Order: sequence, then structure tokens, then C-alpha cells
Amino acid sequence: MRIVLSNGWLSIVSHREYSEMLLVRARKHAHIQYYFPRAEIYTFEDADYPFRADIMRIEVGEMIANYATDIQYDNFKDSVDEYDLANSLVNVWHVMYDYGMPYRPNISSGKLDRESQKHEKN
Repeated sequence: MRIVLSNGWLSIVSHREYSEMLLVRARKHAHIQYYFPRAEIYTFEDADYPFRADIMRIEVGEMIANYATDIQYDNFKDSVDEYDLANSLVNVWHVMYDYGMPYRPNISSGKLDRESQKHEKN
């Protein structure tokens, strides 16, 4: 799972060795540290996500639940203070906007366009 938060981008996957843990990965050390301040973060310098921490599943779940219940913003993009992260997220937004175009209702008729109907049948 990739999760985008106001103060970071995390990749979270099942730990290969410890079933009770998740492997939380990031491209920037501070992104893990912000959400898991007690985590022991280690580094694989050549990895796509070089910063990693082994964190109990329950702790990851609690962090995600707390983040969601504490949301105060009504516009996610405005909640991101880190310039480079915000800029990258705008690029991701554009890619996902383009992805969603075939599935958008046709504004003038209120129906899905032909391309989106074709995708939904498949």
C-alpha cells in the first residue's frame, strides 16, 4: 500500500520474515520518523525506498486511524507544507486525473462516455 499523508509518502508492505510486522518504507527518512518517531529506521542505499522500519501491524493501523480521525483540512494539497513533496503530489494528481478521464460522467448528458462504458464491461 502506498499512503500519501500531509507530511510524507510511505510504502507499506507485509514483512517477509515477521508476520506480526509491516515493513514501512520511504524515500525520505523524515517521512517515517514523523509518523513513527520511536521506529528504528535503517537504510538500503540502492533501494527504490531506501529508508525502512519494521513496525507492528497494530501500530501502523493505529497511526492510519488516528491520522484519518484527526483530519482538519478540506483540501489535501494545501495541507502539504514540504515544497518538493507538494510538487511531486501535484504531478501524481495529474497522472491520476488523466487515468480517471474515461470513467467521468459526460457532463452534458449525465451518462458515462463510450470509453468508460467499454472499460466497465471489461
